[in-house]
Amino acid sequence: MTTVWRSLQYVPAHRDKHVTSSRLAQADGVILDLEDAVPTEDKTAARKVLKSAVNAVGRWGADVLVRINAEPDLADADIAAAVAAGAVALVVPKVESANDILRLEPVIASAERAAGREVGATRLVVLIETARGFLSMSASLGASARIAAVNLGNEDFARDLGVEPSEELLTYPRQQMIIAAVAAGVLPLGLAGPATRFDDLDAYRRLAERSRRLGHVGATCIHPDQIAVLNQVFAPSEAEVSEALAIVDAARMAGQGAFAVNGRMIDKPVLSRAVGVLDRKSSIESKSKSSSNK
Repeated sequence: MTTVWRSLQYVPAHRDKHVTSSRLAQADGVILDLEDAVPTEDKTAARKVLKSAVNAVGRWGADVLVRINAEPDLADADIAAAVAAGAVALVVPKVESANDILRLEPVIASAERAAGREVGATRLVVLIETARGFLSMSASLGASARIAAVNLGNEDFARDLGVEPSEELLTYPRQQMIIAAVAAGVLPLGLAGPATRFDDLDAYRRLAERSRRLGHVGATCIHPDQIAVLNQVFAPSEAEVSEALAIVDAARMAGQGAFAVNGRMIDKPVLSRAVGVLDRKSSIESKSKSSSNK
């Protein structure tokens, strides 16, 4: 089944009241955070409760990911704990080169063997958060078959450039990220603008809709109220599905070459997009069914 991550909710790994919240059941995935959301003095304790946190979140049916720390000594301990706990993916911050990914490969493989898991089963989500990382993005995304997705850290990226994370700033780098992601065969995630406020869901929806039009297929969020917005925005609408069905049905009847549907000329790229819409709808339905059975 195609990976579906319309909504990825960040949760501090060491905060039991957040980890056990039933509201997480709405999300396609939950990222248990060992990095920014956990103070330095609490990182060891957060690692120790990671297995129970993964189990608590997993019972709702969401995919469970873990954001590790960037520093090698912390990252290696985080990886061992996350893989042993059964996380499906690791979110890797501050990736600046392919070497950052390559260094992790043997560490992850060793952790998988120690946990009795298949080597290669643990996926990676790459976070690009600096100008240097941005310029090396294509090489980084091609460094490992484990990589499933990429996101641009808006706030950190803007801070590295010394400016505010405005939509004006982020449009170009996010378009470049999407192109690099498609070329590498990974999911382009995120929002093309600042999203640190969670008290204006209408504005959040408009940002998500614009981000989808640019080519993003999902995003992370910081508040459960945002999950439903992302799930709706990053899923095909009824109108899109209806149009896609009409195009595919017409293609079956027309055979080879271009043809018309409701006054619109349809050729191979348009047909391919229609098939993609239906495939995504099917993947979302399969994921929802799988989650409801847990």
